[in-house]
Amino acid sequence: MIAAANDSKSIFVWSLILVAVVVFGFVLVLWIKRRLRPQEEQPAIGFSLADLRELHRSGKISDEEFERARGKMVASLRRGEEKPKKPQ
Repeated sequence: MIAAANDSKSIFVWSLILVAVVVFGFVLVLWIKRRLRPQEEQPAIGFSLADLRELHRSGKISDEEFERARGKMVASLRRGEEKPKKPQ
């Protein structure tokens, strides 16, 4: 009787250890996949050139701010065009 209780306790402990190892392995695989995936360099632009022009026309941004923002948008688009496309 005591041996049966001891056996079931041992099975329970080893089952918990197995579940912990499986969960740890799953988390480790997800972490490795995330590290190997290329990161996005720039977040998507939240506004268009037309929006930028409208801000400039309405006087909400100065000529200098408009030119600087437009230059950054153009440079960002050019960098995106220079990247080789990955075959799928």
